[in-house]
Amino acid sequence: MCTKGDMQIWEEIQADPEKGAERLVAEYGERLYATAFRICLNETDAEDLVQRTFVQVLRRIGSFKGDSSFVTWMCAILVNFYRMDKRGKARNALVLDETEADERPDTDPDPAESFARRDEAAVLRAAVAHLPAVERETVVLHYFDGLSVPQIARLQGAPEGTVYYRLHEARASIRKFVAKVLGAGGIQPDGKVNAA
Repeated sequence: MCTKGDMQIWEEIQADPEKGAERLVAEYGERLYATAFRICLNETDAEDLVQRTFVQVLRRIGSFKGDSSFVTWMCAILVNFYRMDKRGKARNALVLDETEADERPDTDPDPAESFARRDEAAVLRAAVAHLPAVERETVVLHYFDGLSVPQIARLQGAPEGTVYYRLHEARASIRKFVAKVLGAGGIQPDGKVNAA
């Protein structure tokens, strides 16, 4: 459901589109960029998706009914743009923003533990990147953006059971990939994942 903050931004955009647009970008820009990058793993495409999403949000602000959160509504617009681009270009993109883990301050006192966590993150990114597009999208929306299964079902136009199945299949694929990587020697010194 729509939050008080969502409604304030909605009202601000209605009253003063320029000022509302600035607040919209300030409030949601980073989150939408992270979602876009996780889906397409290309900075230029992610920036383009976010920009087009904001333009569409501002154009269609009157159609926002408050049935879902503002973020869910914007993610639906972003994902629709991504799908249109994907159909048009027939591309198979990667997921996950590598910079997210790298930009967090290192709170591990043990350097070996810190390296192990980075290696685990690299394996996870590679595992998610190898998922089929619809499973990758579902994983990103659920585990990284925190959308619920009913929200994802509405966004994807699929039954909730299908979303649960996609998550189940994705987890199984990720487990297989991780086992394969561990069996092939894990992470190379240059950071590449061995998945022979």
